[in-house]
Parts: sequence; C-alpha cells; structure tokens
Amino acid sequence: PVVIRLSGPGFADLYQMQSVATELTSLLKTEPETWDINDSWGAATYQVSVDIDEERSKLAGVSNSQIAQILNAYYSGQKLTTFREGDHQIPIYFRLRQNLRDDLSGLTAAHVEGASGKIPISSVASFSTHRVPAKIERRDMNRTIEIRSQVETGAMGNEIVKRILGSAEVAGILEKLPPGYRIEAGGALEESQDASVQMLTSFSMSILLITLLLVIQYNGIIKPIIILTTLPLALIGALPGLYFTDNPIGFMPQLGILSLFGIVLNTGIIFIEFADTLIQERMSKSSGVGPIGGLTVPELRQCLIDAGKLRMLPIFLTTATTVGGLLPLALAGGPLWEGMAWCMIYGLLVATLLTLFVVPALYAIVIEWAKRPL
Repeated sequence: PVVIRLSGPGFADLYQMQSVATELTSLLKTEPETWDINDSWGAATYQVSVDIDEERSKLAGVSNSQIAQILNAYYSGQKLTTFREGDHQIPIYFRLRQNLRDDLSGLTAAHVEGASGKIPISSVASFSTHRVPAKIERRDMNRTIEIRSQVETGAMGNEIVKRILGSAEVAGILEKLPPGYRIEAGGALEESQDASVQMLTSFSMSILLITLLLVIQYNGIIKPIIILTTLPLALIGALPGLYFTDNPIGFMPQLGILSLFGIVLNTGIIFIEFADTLIQERMSKSSGVGPIGGLTVPELRQCLIDAGKLRMLPIFLTTATTVGGLLPLALAGGPLWEGMAWCMIYGLLVATLLTLFVVPALYAIVIEWAKRPL
C-alpha cells in the first residue's frame, strides 16, 4: 500500500497534525489509482475534560484525588465485595447505570464528600467535551500519523508517493508548519530506499571481494582492472533499457544490476583465460624474436582475435539462453519483476557485445605497453 508519514515534535499539536493529515488525504484522493484511504489514528472519539476550580475546591474541603476517585468509580467502577457461589467468586462493582454514563448528566449528578457534607462535583469543577484521536502513535519519540491507501492492480505505488511528496501542495504545507515537522515516505517506498542503501553497501563489499580474489588468482592488479571494465559496459545497456521500457530504478532493477555484474564479469574472465592459453601456446611455437615474450605485435593481436572468434559462439549462446529465461518475467512478470528482467536483458546484450571488443583492445594495449605477457 501507499503510505505517507507525517511526524511532529514530541508534543506536537494534535489538531494541527489532523488538519495536515486531512490535506494529505485529499491529495491522495486526487490520484485515480488509489482507494480505501485512511489514517493510522483512526476515527476521532469524544473525550470529557474535567477542569477543577482550585479555589472553590479548597473552600469546600475537596481534593483533586477525591474527585478522581468518585469519577473513576462512577464510570470505570469500584470493587465493593466478592460474592461466592460454590467454587466461583464473582466480584461486585459499583458504578453509574449505562444511561447516565452516556452523557454529562451523570457527572452533574455526582457528589463528593466535602468538609461540611456532600456537595455536587459540578460546584467545584466544570466539564467539557472535545474530539480526540482514537489513538496517538509515536515513532522515534515523535508524534506520527500515517496516511495509507491501497492502489489498483498494476499501479506503481512508489511513483504515486514520489509524485505527491514532490508536489507544490506538499511544499506549501511544509512552509506553513513550525520547525520539527516532517512529511516523508513510508511503507514500500521507505523499505525500498532502506534496501537500496543496504544493497549499495553490499555491492561495494562484493566488488572489493571480487577484486581481491582476482588479484590473488592473477597475481597482479592489471588483469582484474581489465576484467572490471565490463561493469560499466553492463550499465550502458541496463539503464537505457529501463528508460525504453518505462521502468523506474527501484529495488528490483537494482537487484537485477547486481546480478548482471556477476554475469558480465564471468564473460570477461572466460575471455582472458582463453586468450592467455592461446598466447602461451603461440609463445611456445614462436621463433623468440618478438618484443613481447618472443611474440611480435601482430602475433599477439592475432591471438586475441582468435580468442574472440573461438569464444564468441559459446558466449553468445550463454547470453541467449539467459535472455530466453528472463523474457517470460519481462513480458508477463508484472510490475515487480518487469523492471529487473528488462534491466538484465538489455544490460546483458550490450555488455556481451562490447566485452568482445573492449576487453581484447585493453588487453592488447596493456601488453604492448608492458612489452611482456601479463
């Protein structure tokens, strides 16, 4: 569901918060894809306030605690005794009849023991009623009210929240509110944003771990850097793919990009491994007069071209089977899966094609510059 959260300072004005919540509810109602709009405080209920006149109560010899005890007994009940029937004990309470508890007449009829006898409570206190929320929620010690709404099937709830929070109406509401008030996203959008932050941290750690493993495997940093250049190649396809298919960069597409990185890295590793094998074979058969471990520059380049030719079909077949498996999700996976699937399909197609050009070219440039096999 769509959730918009309004937070105020510890003792924020309840009526002001409810007024702002009403405005936010009206904004949600303008969205045609929303329905069943409500807030977390629920329907307002009536509350009776007792205002004790301290001067009169002192003259009458009545304390605040006496008045509180009488009112509590009248409305909540006061236990008088227990009736025993066989093995059962039945508590007996004293309180006003239901019809007297339903309005203020019961309060005006209540008496309290004063210094000179019983006096009506109404002579030392006044009563008033006002509407208050059924419940008041807090979050991080701040008063908080959430405006919630269901959305139609297929609708992008997160986009609705972003649209409302970025509207001029919400900006105007915030300008009128005192310092300390916030209007922010809740629900799925908040969870998505939190997950994105966690995913970014996980992604950074995974890239660091992959780099360390590649450095250990190849006993150097040059080959890992060349292999890691496949990552931006994946983004070249993935991000335009989301744009062309009209999908936002949400949590699932980000997860798809993370998965995509693992696939394209594997393609780069396979090519480098196969190219190294061909270079070693050519070096063992060469005359040893070339500047690069006995190989001439044309011989080195031919090894890289042959590696691309020989691995092109297996790489393309692997890509095709992966894309084929993702197509059902892209075409009929619904809003949850479509973005991730299209992101991976576009990214995989573009990255696979570019990898066969960029990685060999970088490899050749570095080897020719170093004048030795890596």
